[in-house]
Amino acid sequence: MLSLRQRLTRQAAWAVLALVWGFGAVTWLGMAWHLYEIDRSAALRLAQELVVPHEDGHRHDVERLDEFRRASDAEVWIVTQGETHTSPNASSPRPPADGLDGIGSANPRLVVSVKNPSAAVTVAWPLLADRDALGDLATVLLLLGVLAGGLGAWLARWATTRMLVPVVRMVQVVEQMVRRGQVSTLPTWSDSDDEFNRLTHVLNQLLQQVAARAEHERQFLAQAAHELRTPLQVLQGNLEMLGEDTDPAIREESLEQGRAVLRRMVRMVSDLMTLERALGKASGAQETVSLEGMVDKVAEDARALAQAASLEVEVETSPVAIRGVPWAVERAIWAVVDNALKYTPAGGHVQIAARREGTWGKVVVVDDGPGIAADELPHLFERFWRGSGARGHEGSGLGLAIARALVEQDGGFIEVHSQVGKGTAVTLAWPAVEEVKGGKTD
Repeated sequence: MLSLRQRLTRQAAWAVLALVWGFGAVTWLGMAWHLYEIDRSAALRLAQELVVPHEDGHRHDVERLDEFRRASDAEVWIVTQGETHTSPNASSPRPPADGLDGIGSANPRLVVSVKNPSAAVTVAWPLLADRDALGDLATVLLLLGVLAGGLGAWLARWATTRMLVPVVRMVQVVEQMVRRGQVSTLPTWSDSDDEFNRLTHVLNQLLQQVAARAEHERQFLAQAAHELRTPLQVLQGNLEMLGEDTDPAIREESLEQGRAVLRRMVRMVSDLMTLERALGKASGAQETVSLEGMVDKVAEDARALAQAASLEVEVETSPVAIRGVPWAVERAIWAVVDNALKYTPAGGHVQIAARREGTWGKVVVVDDGPGIAADELPHLFERFWRGSGARGHEGSGLGLAIARALVEQDGGFIEVHSQVGKGTAVTLAWPAVEEVKGGKTD
């Protein structure tokens, strides 16, 4: 397969060749038409001179045919009073028909006739010299076309070689990235805002995104391995104790600890899958979602947990619809509510509200738990991160990371306000839509 440089060179060469040959064809046709008009005018002038009669009105200049023939090399036929008189060089006793005659033969000629009431003169004008001149002109034009095509190909190769230098260097840099297994940015080739620099800029943005994604995946795997290592070690220790001849009470305790560890691992793996599903933008199709209905559904599950923990769940909703993936909206709200229930002490309150504010549909979850320190707030949405107040509470450290990923994939945002000793308020917001009858939007 030809390279881009070779294809451009070939196309440029053919373009130059076609241009030169096209110009040559027009030039050749123009010259041929010009010569035809000159020959036709000369032939008609000769015929008109010969058709003029003498003073008696009967005889024509038949005697001067040889003189005209020597002057022009033309063949002449004069038909008068039923007789045909020919020049000595006439190729036939009778005059030929008007037009081009014998173009492909050794004696090409142009035949014209002039008539009056007493005579008809036919002149066959020779075209051999013109045909040879046009043949020489065609040969010259063809050679010029070939030379111009070759020169055009050389110039095109030179120009494309210079023009494609940035592409060649770009390929070299990318090949070095592949060999090293590292992603880096591409250098710019000049200070001008040309197509190559714009392409380099776009590719650098893409490479930065790829590098960030690769680093994200690397950190994710490292964090997941670190978080799973501890429960696996605990589970291994419990299994080893079960293999020993120990007290039944100790065996039961080991089994219970193993079950707790397995539950934690199952939850963590489930959370990891949910988070990666959200980050991978593969959560499903968006629909019009009733936010107050979703909050009521989550609140129903929350009350069951709150009752066991001696907490009170309060719900306040107003009609508001958003555009989002239903299961993702529910999972994001539940992640925040679950956190609030987990860290609110017994006897506390968790408030869940759904309302519309401007162009946003919002869910606000407020608790009166211990609150979060200001220096810990920036880390709140980091995966596997758990604050100082999380000690003694079960969890994977993925809840809020999952909530933010799910909300942001639907074009929303999440924000947290907290004061130590007073509690925390988490706001989830999605673009609101106008809900109409039938579940459609305006």
